[in-house]
Amino acid sequence: MCVSCAWPKPANYHPFEFCENGAKATMSDLTSARCTPDFWNDHTVSELREWKDYDLEQTGRLTHPMRYDANADRYVEVTWDEAFEGIGHVLKSLPRERVIFYASGHAGLEASYLYALLARAYGNNNLPQSSNMCHETTSVGLTKVIGSPVGTVIWDDLEQADAFFFFGQNPGSNSPRFLHPLQDAKNRGARIVTFNPVVEQGLVSFVNPQNPVDMITGHETKISDEYLQVQSGGDIAAILGLCKVVIEADDAAVARADKRVLDVDFITKHTTGFDRFIELVRATPWSEIERESGLAEGALRRAGEIYVT
Repeated sequence: MCVSCAWPKPANYHPFEFCENGAKATMSDLTSARCTPDFWNDHTVSELREWKDYDLEQTGRLTHPMRYDANADRYVEVTWDEAFEGIGHVLKSLPRERVIFYASGHAGLEASYLYALLARAYGNNNLPQSSNMCHETTSVGLTKVIGSPVGTVIWDDLEQADAFFFFGQNPGSNSPRFLHPLQDAKNRGARIVTFNPVVEQGLVSFVNPQNPVDMITGHETKISDEYLQVQSGGDIAAILGLCKVVIEADDAAVARADKRVLDVDFITKHTTGFDRFIELVRATPWSEIERESGLAEGALRRAGEIYVT
């Protein structure tokens, strides 16, 4: 069970199902390095702000409770009794309903359980952790938009998909396990279009570290058929451009008395205000879409044609 990846452990996983990030995260968790109070005799906080993250991590885990001394710009050792007394003094002075017991989503099960008991003994159930910062927004926003607080597909669905459209996802950094099924998708002929301001190498090409032939020969699987570096904040404009391609293709099909591109039955049963939306798309000029998305009309048309196909 890799501690670094946002992609869950797959049903049919490889013998070594982790990447460089996973190895680094696991070694960090298992570190034997220790940062004792003596370390702070030689270093101020202002000095440490100039250190690289890696060098800070190599100092190791703290071994004693510490309190920041603003006058000395250092952390100084305190006893556990002093630490608990200081925390308790603050907690007693606050209204219970306004106190939040925030923790990391990577905390161990036992530590999380004890922390939860502390909060409830204190008198509330305000126990967010780092994952909430990501998921509470989706649980509210997605419910309003699509009626479900989470994604509406599972990997079994994606295994049948003919095309993938990525917006701002970086699987090479955030969910490397996702690269294996993406490689499988490319091998079965799926098309992949990526919209991302950053060039994410995992979505450009992929050398499978689980495949000895790939590692020996350096054979790469090209992942994205189209890689569009949309400007930050330009996703909605880019999607509007895709919609414009789809609607133009549907208009052309109607003119030829050909099969419709749009799923008219689905639109009729499950949408409202669609006619107004089509009017907006038709009325928005390509020049505005190019300006807001930072992408050329031709690039968006190529991506839109993959969607239509």
